[in-house]
Amino acid sequence: MPHLSLPLEAPLFESPPALLAFLATLLALILGLARLPRLQRFFHYCPPLIWTYFVPMICSSLGLIPSRSELYTTFVGEVILPMTIVLLLVPTDTRSVARLGPKAVAMMLVGTLGIVVGAAAAYAVVRPLLAPDAWRGVAALSGSWIGGSPNMAAVAQSLGADPTLFGKLVVVDTVCAYTWLGVLVALSGYQDRVDRRLGADNRIVGDLARRLSAEHARRARPVTLFDLALMVALALAVSRLCVWAGEHIGGWVSAREAVGGVWETIRLSQVLSGFGWAVLLLTGVSIALSLTPLRRMDDAGATQLGNLGLYLLLTTFGARADLRAIRAEDGWLFVLGLIWIAVHVAFLLAGLRVLRAPLFLGATASMANIGGTASAPVVAAAFHRSLAPVGLVMAIMGSVIGTPVALLVVAKLCAWIAGAR
Repeated sequence: MPHLSLPLEAPLFESPPALLAFLATLLALILGLARLPRLQRFFHYCPPLIWTYFVPMICSSLGLIPSRSELYTTFVGEVILPMTIVLLLVPTDTRSVARLGPKAVAMMLVGTLGIVVGAAAAYAVVRPLLAPDAWRGVAALSGSWIGGSPNMAAVAQSLGADPTLFGKLVVVDTVCAYTWLGVLVALSGYQDRVDRRLGADNRIVGDLARRLSAEHARRARPVTLFDLALMVALALAVSRLCVWAGEHIGGWVSAREAVGGVWETIRLSQVLSGFGWAVLLLTGVSIALSLTPLRRMDDAGATQLGNLGLYLLLTTFGARADLRAIRAEDGWLFVLGLIWIAVHVAFLLAGLRVLRAPLFLGATASMANIGGTASAPVVAAAFHRSLAPVGLVMAIMGSVIGTPVALLVVAKLCAWIAGAR
């Protein structure tokens, strides 16, 4: 009888169809366990999102599945990712974002500014210890920390981040982001004490949460076959059209840069490939469609379908994070993450003090940036059960601005620090 040793010499699930079946089954198992009454308290503090990273990462590190596959790049990266962006952004209640009020929007932007400054500061500190093109991976991580993992995938795909470094940064993302999530959940027990010290008024937050919850409950309806066909058709059509247009725009910009002049000075192609332009177009078109009656497709669960694509996307992120690729010298990547989070927290504390905003807004804005749509509602609900919709709305705001800020600001800053030409 052959001896089975781990890590395996060859993955058990290597072909794209077999690998997709394995990851989909793994995802269904994780989400199924989260529904068990006895485990709901555990999954409240350790959401399924964490395990969609960690479990595939462990499987990859043990050699059960490959850390690199055509499935991750071609099918998930080029098909599922653009569809997910459409399905998550078209149902956006843009008007609800406006109703959050100036303090909520200000805290969200303060948190984003902290991520931008933190990225530049942390990268400047550890740059001598990293590869010359590591700025691409740092910019991709900033996409995750301004709105969530779809932005990270979009930025990484656009910049052509090194897959090995990207896998390591997924581990940094998971460890730092979800350690911080635990801290924020723990702080929920001290919110009244902190709010009194800041002189903050949190009544408007509670009123908005009740209004959003009532509206969603009123409009929800069973999904029909036509609903599913419309969602899939819209997501495919819009994403394919934007990818086609993005490739043409990228080619046009490259041609202008080759001629010289102002285009050569700006060098947009350094941070925006054809796919990067496609993602920016996808974001703009999807937000525009959210102002039309198409937004009502969320009544039948468009966001849930988008979240399914998101979770499947996250399983491939974890699969790329082969721990066997992490070495002692990679500890500097975690130092980068810690410095980055520390700068972000400093900006949040200053924002809470200056704006006298309630701790809820600061904590939710932080996780809306760093964790995105899957994690921000967890933190919001930890402060008050009915506030989860507010966390989702703030996270949607982060998902909208995350990719443009990561590509147009963080990538340019980090490339300048690295001296990239």
